[in-house]
Amino acid sequence: MQEKYEKLFYEFVPQETHWGDWCHSPQAYFRGERDMPGAGLNVGFQVFKKPIRLETEPHFHREDEYLIFLGAQLPDTFSGWDAEVHFYMGKTLDTMEKVVITEPTIIHLPKSWWHSPLDFVRVDKPLIFQAAQQSGRTGLVKYIEREDGEREYMYVGDEAEHNCVIHPENKCSYCGYCFSHPDQVPPRKYKFVPWTVINEDGVTSYTDTGAYDPEKAPDSTKCVVTPDNKSKPYSDATVLKAPKPALSPEVSKNVLALPKEKTGWGDWCPSPQAYFRGETYMEDATYHIGFQIFAGANDTEDTHFHQGAEEYIFFMGADPMNIFDFDAEIEMSFGDDPQHMETKLITKPTVVRIPANVWHCPIKFRKMKKPVLFQAAFMSGTWGTIVEREGSKPGNSFFQSSKTYVYMGDNVRFCRFDPKKRCNICGKCFGNIAIKE
Repeated sequence: MQEKYEKLFYEFVPQETHWGDWCHSPQAYFRGERDMPGAGLNVGFQVFKKPIRLETEPHFHREDEYLIFLGAQLPDTFSGWDAEVHFYMGKTLDTMEKVVITEPTIIHLPKSWWHSPLDFVRVDKPLIFQAAQQSGRTGLVKYIEREDGEREYMYVGDEAEHNCVIHPENKCSYCGYCFSHPDQVPPRKYKFVPWTVINEDGVTSYTDTGAYDPEKAPDSTKCVVTPDNKSKPYSDATVLKAPKPALSPEVSKNVLALPKEKTGWGDWCPSPQAYFRGETYMEDATYHIGFQIFAGANDTEDTHFHQGAEEYIFFMGADPMNIFDFDAEIEMSFGDDPQHMETKLITKPTVVRIPANVWHCPIKFRKMKKPVLFQAAFMSGTWGTIVEREGSKPGNSFFQSSKTYVYMGDNVRFCRFDPKKRCNICGKCFGNIAIKE
């Protein structure tokens, strides 16, 4: 494969961490530019096993970020949910609101929005936590006060010198040792500026153990943004001991209880699945991501490209507690045009970066001895592809061509059975195509 395509593949490396026994190790992390020059996404694959309070002080990022909370039993992340999480977010430091998470949820943090702490108050079953920052370099800003009383915004990020706080001669590797050994961290020469939450109610826990009912999970058709349904921040899938604090419209539209998508693609793609379909489910979204398990051989997608937006595709073992347990062969094609495609064989957990306007696919899943977690992360709120089709023969008209290019996307796709209904990619029209090994 040409070097320009070969460099778009990155094989995950198991990362042993020292955060504490609440964080499963080893974990996988794609750290953007650190792992792949030119990348525009930072994303982690973490499993939390016990209650923990993280990011105790608020901060903001220069880019949009998405936080995803799922039960760690794939593919049915809904039945595997048994946790409660409290989170704080707002457009300014003084207007942060308390968000109570009691079901599989995605949160959109627009750039420059303040957020945190992130408090996992109850974790009775392992929980997948994924933070996706739409930037190749990670960075954050906090509000501090120096010993002389001067206040300023402190930046910490990949562009600046970010050394280990315990061993300053070494670069920070995000190992988490300083978090689990706070007694070894030198005292700071500043303090964080105090903050408040506008709807703080003093309730420390809202749910009873096992109160989540996956059968009452939000239906995907009810989560589609329409003039009458601007947002669906919470569902009735959880029985609560106290009512959740009400959110302002500005915050609530950025919090979504993920819909339970019951699909009919076939035995190779178990149902239900969790998928965030960008602007279809959330106003002003800039991201599109799925958590799908592929359990059998199959071909996906025609050769296509995406105009104006990058895509990142992740292939991992299907068990979140051991994503490096990978036993499959996957063929993926790249090329300068559909007539000149080259194939790469994937045999280990891998992330693939697909720059805008680059031809790629099909993806052929072969020798599927163990299921694979497949995630297609699209860096736009509206997913869309462009494929090549045979066009009219060349003639005198300026617009006549031997090829035509056909667009298909969330904004123009309707159900094949009911043309008045928008397609939610349920797979009923796809059927079960048998693919030989």
